[in-house]
Amino acid sequence: MLFSKKELNFEVPKVMGIINLTPDSFSDGGKFICPKTFKTDRSKVLKEIEEMENQGAAFIDIGAESTRPNAFKISAAEELDRLMPILDDIKNINAVVSIDSSKGEVISEAIKNGVDFINDINSLKDKKALKLVKDHNLPVCIMHKEKNLSKNSICLEIGNFFKKKVLELSKNGISKEKIILDPGFGYEKTPYENLEIISKFNYTKFENPCLIGISRKGFLKKLSNDPNLDQTSVTTGIISLLNGAKIIRTHNVPLTATTIEKVFG
Repeated sequence: MLFSKKELNFEVPKVMGIINLTPDSFSDGGKFICPKTFKTDRSKVLKEIEEMENQGAAFIDIGAESTRPNAFKISAAEELDRLMPILDDIKNINAVVSIDSSKGEVISEAIKNGVDFINDINSLKDKKALKLVKDHNLPVCIMHKEKNLSKNSICLEIGNFFKKKVLELSKNGISKEKIILDPGFGYEKTPYENLEIISKFNYTKFENPCLIGISRKGFLKKLSNDPNLDQTSVTTGIISLLNGAKIIRTHNVPLTATTIEKVFG
């Protein structure tokens, strides 16, 4: 799959490292905020990205607004203020760089600075974001975050959403080959539904590659007594990869990458 000028194949699943430039993300909020200026610490971010690349990350996912439940919504200007210190560096990163945003204004600036991929949990509901992705022919990740109002199996519900959304985006000029799918662990789902996705969801049913973001999600606490959840995240993530997912988004790149190497060679 071509990401801007970078190409990846998915014969072996790929690791996506998380960079949260936020003060309030559920797991690592404030990690890259300078305590003196309360601004993004550019050198710390770039060092972390370099380490992630060396540890096996094929993707670096950069976000500047928390999407945890009940998180405070911020303006595009504030989101860009957090991103600006490192936007100029995007083009120098060897890994595929995705921007984790739903705002057209933010996505526009990221594209100007050479971002490779748009990771939009709102699935391009913003019309400006939709037009930008279409005009620049960039890959985009869409995510299921709807309540299961039909009370179907959650796996069936997600599958129906994917089919509907891919068709909708295709009709709006987004190349089908540029779409990646994310089942949205945690978003509007009960703990039981999340466990059902882990155990039963068949990612191979879809022509599009699938990404999973299960790292340190709260429902995993029901499966483990380990408070940092990293091993549980990797173990459950591997199950999804064995069920056909191709990208795993993670806070712990080295543990995830070494486990994938052991399982998939």
